[in-house]
Amino acid sequence: MEKTDLDVLVIGDTAIDNFYEVSRVPRINNAADVLGFRQFYGGMGANTAVVARALGLRTGLVSVIGTDAEDYRMYMQNLGINLFLKGIFGDTTRSLFFKEAGGDQISFFYKGVTEMLSDLDPEKDLEIKKDVIKDVGCVYMARTYLALQKKISALCRGKFLVYNPGYGVFKFDEVPEMFYRILKNTSVLVLNHHELSHLKKIGFDPFAKNGTKVLLVTKGDKGCSVYAGETEIDVPAYKTEVVDASGAGDAFNAGFIAGRLRNYELYDAVKLGNAAASFIVEKWGCQTNLPTWDMVLKRYETL
Repeated sequence: MEKTDLDVLVIGDTAIDNFYEVSRVPRINNAADVLGFRQFYGGMGANTAVVARALGLRTGLVSVIGTDAEDYRMYMQNLGINLFLKGIFGDTTRSLFFKEAGGDQISFFYKGVTEMLSDLDPEKDLEIKKDVIKDVGCVYMARTYLALQKKISALCRGKFLVYNPGYGVFKFDEVPEMFYRILKNTSVLVLNHHELSHLKKIGFDPFAKNGTKVLLVTKGDKGCSVYAGETEIDVPAYKTEVVDASGAGDAFNAGFIAGRLRNYELYDAVKLGNAAASFIVEKWGCQTNLPTWDMVLKRYETL
């Protein structure tokens, strides 16, 4: 990776999302009708990078991509995202969402080549060096790739590092020591309320001195809880009609990071994150209703 002038460097997955509207989510050994099918670009890392770019941030994405997604590469390149994609022979990650109309949802994930992301060496495989990270405004790590993230976080001492481990925490039967080591250099930890509940059950104390300065807990249409030091603040969501909640958390992270990099206070940056997320949920797909910064500001001002 050559030295670049970036606001945010996103490290995470790139995926193809497949959405199925179903008559109902069936019980085991039962069946249901598929009422509609849609396919979109996705992945926690790529989603955040795309929204961040739409909000006007100079954005880089570090990820892996399969030989079946050259169109996705070109799409992100045309958006002006600095791509540091390691091409690997094989299939790009696939996400499958089965959702009832206005009801429940179940999801399945085929990791594809993204599973190799955790095994890559930042410098040898991805050309990420300390002097590159030094010039980046924010480093954002998406999903749970502990081996890689431990190495990246070690390069981020004193940097604005945001970490959203995502659903990968549900693989933890106990909290790995590597997870704690990542948190030592993390400025902001982002979890949804389901992820936090699971981590607490296996012994994680989010308020212990693990290094993280700020904890953000997203709660869907109930907004976000902010924990910083001894302070706890609930930030409301922007009220809108939800068509598809997938990707809302990724847009939240992009809006929050954009707010902090533009010198908004923590509470206001979370409001900006909630405002950004409100656009994504209004249409199917994680990258199909992208807001501009001015659009986000208008909704932020009403919260």
